Amino acid sequence: MTKMATDSQTPTEPAAPPRRLSLLRLYGRSIASEVRRFYYGMTKENIASFAKTMIFAGPLTVLIWVYAESEQQVQDAGQTINIVFNSRDPNKIITLERGESSVICDLQGPRSNLDRFKETISIAAPITIELNTAQITNQEEFISTLDSLRDNPRFREAGITVEKCSPAMLPIYVDTLEKRSLPVRRPAVVPGLQDVTFNPAMVTVTGASRFFKSYSEVTADLLSLPALNSPGAHTVENVALLSDPSGTLTFQPAQVKAVLNVAEKDKPYTCLNVPIWIASDPGTVNSYSFTLNNAFVPKLDVIGPPEEIDQLKEKIPHAVLEIGAGDVGNTNPVPLNIAGLPPHVRLAGSPPEVTFTATARPR
Repeated sequence: MTKMATDSQTPTEPAAPPRRLSLLRLYGRSIASEVRRFYYGMTKENIASFAKTMIFAGPLTVLIWVYAESEQQVQDAGQTINIVFNSRDPNKIITLERGESSVICDLQGPRSNLDRFKETISIAAPITIELNTAQITNQEEFISTLDSLRDNPRFREAGITVEKCSPAMLPIYVDTLEKRSLPVRRPAVVPGLQDVTFNPAMVTVTGASRFFKSYSEVTADLLSLPALNSPGAHTVENVALLSDPSGTLTFQPAQVKAVLNVAEKDKPYTCLNVPIWIASDPGTVNSYSFTLNNAFVPKLDVIGPPEEIDQLKEKIPHAVLEIGAGDVGNTNPVPLNIAGLPPHVRLAGSPPEVTFTATARPR
């Protein structure tokens, strides 16, 4: 009894719940509250409104992303750029001293702009670099490639910039622009061509004065004409003019009319004492014997390519007399067929003829 009284006099307080358990209960209540709010607010009207919003917002979001990607600044290294030079002084002309007609550039700009530029640069005209040459007279100059291209309107219009160029410096030659009237001439060697006339006989040649020092005539491009393959007279309306060695001179007009006289390329030849063979069916040969007024063709005139004509000097052809049963009584001259000629060799005149007599064989 004493022990029980003592216990009642010293009651113990209940232990406090752990702090972690309190936080979990708090988070749980918050999550449950949000779930209930979403559940009771999820009506058909809200779902339809959300779907309509996504119909417009979804594609727009994609377009914005694509546009942002295409407008991102990127670099395109090693792009080949074709160039030409133009003098602001009409009395001067600029030529590339070492023949370069293209440079390698590193370009930078929005991806979409670079893609469009690369699609068009290969088929577009070369980029023109204009220089003020009023104070330069017939001399070589070196210009900065990057400085010449950086402010070019073609790049500005494309929305891209030039970051680097190779070669870094370009050697150019500034010369006086000159015009001369020069005669049109045939190439030195044109197989089979006997003579030719040109209309016009003179053309105007324009270019740098230093290239006229060893250039006194314009050569017509006759060697490529198909008309040279056919003997006789030919008129060709548009014959191109061959470029000068420097490749910088221009012609006016750029084409001329040519009247050609092409010689016969084939070579004539005369075969002597061409033998005559008789060809007949077995029945006719067994029934008749034939006598020719001449066993040879004394002269056989042919014509053909020189290399095939030379073959006839080693192997002569032969003539063939074809006789059938109905020809036994024929006393008129009979044309002969010529066999053994090379493929492109032909008779120069009419086929030779021969007469024969047929005698019946005794039975």
